[in-house]
Amino acid sequence: MKHVLVTGGNFLNQGAYLMLVAAGDGVRQRLGAQPVIPIRFGTQRQKSWIGYDTLLAEERFGFFPRLGKGGDGSWRDRLPFVTASDIDAVLDITGFAFGDQWADAPLMRRAKNYEMWQARGVPVYMLPQAFGPFNQTAQPAELAVRSSRIVHARDRDSYSYLESLLSAGDASKLRLSPDFTLGVPGTEPSRHSNLDDFSVIVPNWNIFKRGTSEQASSYISCLNEFAGALQRGGTTVVGVCHEGRGDKQILEEVRKNFPGMEIVDGLDGQELKWLLGRAKVVVSGRYHALVSALAQGVPSVLHGWSHKYKWLAEDFDCVDMIGDPYAGRQEVDQLVARATAEEGLRQRISVAAESVKKRNDEMWNEIRTDLKW
Repeated sequence: MKHVLVTGGNFLNQGAYLMLVAAGDGVRQRLGAQPVIPIRFGTQRQKSWIGYDTLLAEERFGFFPRLGKGGDGSWRDRLPFVTASDIDAVLDITGFAFGDQWADAPLMRRAKNYEMWQARGVPVYMLPQAFGPFNQTAQPAELAVRSSRIVHARDRDSYSYLESLLSAGDASKLRLSPDFTLGVPGTEPSRHSNLDDFSVIVPNWNIFKRGTSEQASSYISCLNEFAGALQRGGTTVVGVCHEGRGDKQILEEVRKNFPGMEIVDGLDGQELKWLLGRAKVVVSGRYHALVSALAQGVPSVLHGWSHKYKWLAEDFDCVDMIGDPYAGRQEVDQLVARATAEEGLRQRISVAAESVKKRNDEMWNEIRTDLKW
């Protein structure tokens, strides 16, 4: 059995969780291998739940024990973990973390780990992410990219940022591929599954905290306008907390004006995807909430704070649904009317989703061909 180490995911952020699930499914179904995650990420139960084995390694200290490969029925095969000797390939799923937004993180340590895997003859592949800019992080980002065999940028801006790091020869390893979580199935939750004829608001604390105090206030007002417009359109409005306490605080502010609004919290990424797929309209500032909705053909208003949202709209043929998160009633009413009344919008998004899924297939096929397994 081949083993593929998946790095960069976690069980705390639901977008990262969806990427873990998608990468694990891809490793099993497309590469015919077993996904592995380092021991410090998640509990054993969490890892087992999504089908991951555990790598006995502490990457923070460069500790990668090697006990020799198993497979011969020896004592090594009875251990409840794998070691560096068992790893046949590495998939990075959070290349976004090498950008300037994470300049204070220990990026060089992760990049040197990839250099170490490359030196051992273990190929590294970076799955689709939004990369850059690299004004403060060029050195670790360049090392990570140079240590990888194929690097997938999720959009054209990210591709350009990566090109700026590399020489013309190295740039041949770059690819342009869309988000890879589309195929992750939704899971019906035990709670909130009785919701009917509803629309969803998913806030993003980053939009709130990155703006001026005036913009932060305008963001709350904008979400209030959406809640009102959706209610006037005849649907129940539900607030969905996709990530953490900050998002929930925003929803609590909105609920002050809409006391009957239910707030959904505590669901994992797959449960959230199931819920979002049943909404009439989704208004979201969370990237993977938008991917989950658009992948299922749900008309969505995209509130973005980086280039990745613009290109996501391009991928799903809905650039007319990009909204200003600080907009007033006029723009809000126009977007809600477009989402609820425009004939063919849902079909247009669904057709684009099928195209994105085909591009995902091409990505996995190329990695499998490159591995020569």
